[in-house]
Amino acid sequence: MKCSVVLAAYNGAAYLEAQLESIRTQTRPPDEVLLCDDGSTDGTVDLVRAYLARHDLPGWQLICNPVNVGYCRNFYGGIDRASGEVIFLSDQDDVWLPEKIEKMLAVLERQPDVLALSSRYDVIDSDGEPLPDSGVTYLSAKDDGSLEPISVDSLIGCSYVRGFSMCFRASLRRDMRHIDLQSMLSHDWYLCMLAAINGRCCFLNHILTHYRYHGDNVSLSAMSRRTLLGDREQRKQGLRESIEAHRYLLELAADRIPAAERRAFARQIACEEGRLRFLEGKNPFRWLGLLRYRDCYARYYKFAGWRRVWLGDFCYAYGINWKK
Repeated sequence: MKCSVVLAAYNGAAYLEAQLESIRTQTRPPDEVLLCDDGSTDGTVDLVRAYLARHDLPGWQLICNPVNVGYCRNFYGGIDRASGEVIFLSDQDDVWLPEKIEKMLAVLERQPDVLALSSRYDVIDSDGEPLPDSGVTYLSAKDDGSLEPISVDSLIGCSYVRGFSMCFRASLRRDMRHIDLQSMLSHDWYLCMLAAINGRCCFLNHILTHYRYHGDNVSLSAMSRRTLLGDREQRKQGLRESIEAHRYLLELAADRIPAAERRAFARQIACEEGRLRFLEGKNPFRWLGLLRYRDCYARYYKFAGWRRVWLGDFCYAYGINWKK
């Protein structure tokens, strides 16, 4: 199968070359690499041009967006351009293990109904040293080579699969409406949902990526930490995006998933609509009424408990720094 890598870059000069090296030296080289820059101002573009000039890399291409569109739409643009049957997503600051592409493509060759596949990963710091107790992943470090399903139900309201660890079949683009998901969920969650609805979405229990955690990652977890002081508008926008995406997916999945999962979709949408009304009106009785959606709140951070998110809504609404 022909495979493409879509790498989204923005001001990533500090770590990008190590990632490019790890892609170039794969045991199964990619057929195409699209390096999509989103208006970097730190020398990222010059670094990429110099790297491409030093190496003979047919199929590698630098694409520079004329204006900054945000990481989600930057990925969409690269995905639209990719010519491979399988598309790997790459961030700018991680390191792939040499056999990543080879092992993940082998699974897709054997399992034609798997539409999206994510590998396990470990965590490194800015210097490339291991961070075994980083606290930035909910996933175990299982590394036995087994295949583990990711269900539609587990993804409702919850983005726990990281895009840098995944690949997917290009056929998913048929259903990929360009919904901007930058404030709470993301493109990786969306692609996993599309795969789980249309076929199978799975984890490959091999550690095949070093996720570089350095505090400035363009990731949902990093954005969440930077906005805990009460950025109500970002949370409201995240809910609007999530409602739009869940509505679309529910419509798409109407005859493809069991009734129980359709009900879970509808309940999540109702919960998020209620949360949005509370954040817009700041009526404390509405907030108390949201207690009936404890099960929906529990979906957001699977191991943090529903109270954290429910209390967080109150703090966001009234601008309370609840972390102090």
